[in-house]
Amino acid sequence: MSDNQNILKQVKPRLHALIDDLVAKGAERSAVIYMIEKESTQLRDRMDETPDHQIDEPSNDWPSATKAQ
Repeated sequence: MSDNQNILKQVKPRLHALIDDLVAKGAERSAVIYMIEKESTQLRDRMDETPDHQIDEPSNDWPSATKAQ
């Protein structure tokens, strides 16, 4: 399993912990889940608009890239 997959496995338990923490402080569980969904959607939309999070392809301008073999 890749490191990325191992890291992403932490999302669910962390969300559960966040929900439990906020409910313990008095928030309604359904309201917390709604806000997580709403904020996640807004975050995704903002990130889609921002090209900075994209990884550029490496250039092919190294010396032997243009030489015929």
